[in-house]
Amino acid sequence: MQYLRRHPLIIWSKWWLRIRKYLKENKGKNLKIGHLSYMNNVEIGRYVTIYDNVSIHSSRLGDFVYIQDGGVISNTVIGNFCSIGPNVRIGPGKHPVNFISTFPAFYSTKLQCQITFADKDMFQESGNVVIGNDVWIGANVMIMDNVTIGDGAVIAAGAIVTKNVEPYMIVGGVPAVNIRKRFTDRQIEYLLKMKWWYKDIQWLKANHELFCSPDHFFKKFLKDKVTLQ
Repeated sequence: MQYLRRHPLIIWSKWWLRIRKYLKENKGKNLKIGHLSYMNNVEIGRYVTIYDNVSIHSSRLGDFVYIQDGGVISNTVIGNFCSIGPNVRIGPGKHPVNFISTFPAFYSTKLQCQITFADKDMFQESGNVVIGNDVWIGANVMIMDNVTIGDGAVIAAGAIVTKNVEPYMIVGGVPAVNIRKRFTDRQIEYLLKMKWWYKDIQWLKANHELFCSPDHFFKKFLKDKVTLQ
């Protein structure tokens, strides 16, 4: 019986049936789901692309989001226009460091190791993660529970993020530290007020070339002309 549950054809069939259900529920949203990617209790926006072997649980994905191969995401809210690289882990869960033991059998009833000594949960093992709009998360990044990533932030490949990241900040390292801001404070303030990620597709198409030239973008949309510093 255990062999049958692990048979490749059985695994593929269960995946296919589950994915067909998600595609039907999200008809008209241009959702694409890669091979053996799973979702459970996930709210999905428009033009979301999930690559292969991605697992998403109890989360919400905004519009125009893609998640590359091997991602594992739990208890996370993701804004619009987010780019998530391969093998990213978001909300991996927690262990208590101030208990006598960090092993879950002493404080959890979830049977991670087949057995538990606890008759009730003694520790909150997961927290929520909030990722803003237009965030780029590089390959092999881990974002810990209870972290907020601001709009426009960039997380360098391989970083482990243990604390909140400011809007339009580039961070990297283990643990992640600030590297630099993407724009001036005034430009960042304007972008956060403008909220271009909520504009309609027609506006985005009409102005797409300006997104490739920050100098021209700010000259057009800021009341007073400014240049990048």
